[in-house]
Amino acid sequence: MVVMPKITCLTRISSWITFVCLMSLSSSVFAVSDDLFVSSEILKECNDSLECVVEKFDVVEGKHVFYGLASYYNRLNYYVLNKDYIRRIEDNSKTVLHKDEWLAVAGRLHVMIVKAPGLSFNFNELKLHVDNQEITNTPEALLKIVAKHELFSIAPELDKIRYAHLWGPLAWLAKTVESSLVAIEAHVVSNWGLAIVVFSVLLKLLLLPVGVLTVRFQRRVSQVQALLAPKLAEIKANHDGEEAHNRLMDAHKELGVSPFYTLKPMLGSFIQIPILIAVFNALGEMPQLDGQAFLWIESLAHPDSIGYLPFNIAMFGDTLSLLPFIMTIVTLYSTVIFQNSHAPVIVVKRQKRNLYLMAVAFFVLFYPFPAAMVLYWALANILQTFQQQIIKI
Repeated sequence: MVVMPKITCLTRISSWITFVCLMSLSSSVFAVSDDLFVSSEILKECNDSLECVVEKFDVVEGKHVFYGLASYYNRLNYYVLNKDYIRRIEDNSKTVLHKDEWLAVAGRLHVMIVKAPGLSFNFNELKLHVDNQEITNTPEALLKIVAKHELFSIAPELDKIRYAHLWGPLAWLAKTVESSLVAIEAHVVSNWGLAIVVFSVLLKLLLLPVGVLTVRFQRRVSQVQALLAPKLAEIKANHDGEEAHNRLMDAHKELGVSPFYTLKPMLGSFIQIPILIAVFNALGEMPQLDGQAFLWIESLAHPDSIGYLPFNIAMFGDTLSLLPFIMTIVTLYSTVIFQNSHAPVIVVKRQKRNLYLMAVAFFVLFYPFPAAMVLYWALANILQTFQQQIIKI
């Protein structure tokens, strides 16, 4: 996010573009990680049936139901991969695993990985249907259910599953964000909530030069707009057609700008959008945050519910969360105190009106998301408010 309103709006909108918005199988070999949230009883109940294990994994992975724009966290993603590639399994498709291939069923925080050469299965109506279940009795078959950050320790190629829904450079950036948070928690604060706070401050400092440059660009834009406004009004009132166009171009040339000069401050947002996408994806999919408390938040991996409603509200669910209200209050306060001394009063009013609408829109957007993401965005807005007071337009 940046200082001036138009860029702030653009940056906040980018937070949901994420949005684009992500097992050894054998009757004798069922290895499950020690911290697994799926108990060994599930494997016993399924009697070595892969289809049953997937269904049980689906039920447990979806123990918290997300609503609104966060509902994509409820789905499982199916992949086939090896050292050279990763391929999403599409609906209505048939696949046979080769010797070096893995089948991966990826939830938000955990992944079920299967290595069973020759395993044949169909994927129809978002359900896995195994053709040759008997192959799961072979010694080569292997199944594990692990947290996403443990995938590399199982096999390096499995790490491709993390952030597989993102473009390659964005996936790398998300992994870098996750590694930074892990390092901060391990070596600086020993608390995941505080790690997010420290990370937010450090990232803001890192992006401060971009923010300062954007303010300078916006200040220049406001100055040019103030000088052009009376000229443009006079041209529109007294001329039309090609003559009006030529006079408009001349008015811009006299000030040494092109008609697209207002786009220049957006460069700051285009730099920060990939970082925002990476941060939100990391905070939304880090298994390390599951069950980690901070202040009144019971788990940073889920919404900070402080109560339950007797009914569901579309886009919001049936829980009452506090962080989205804090985030929105901070955003509204930042908008109230915003000043642009170089822009006409009517322009500032219009910018503030748009920001009020954006505050409401982002309240709806963020409400159902994990607390870690809402906490970061609230902190980012608080830090932005401080920057706004120090570096004025």
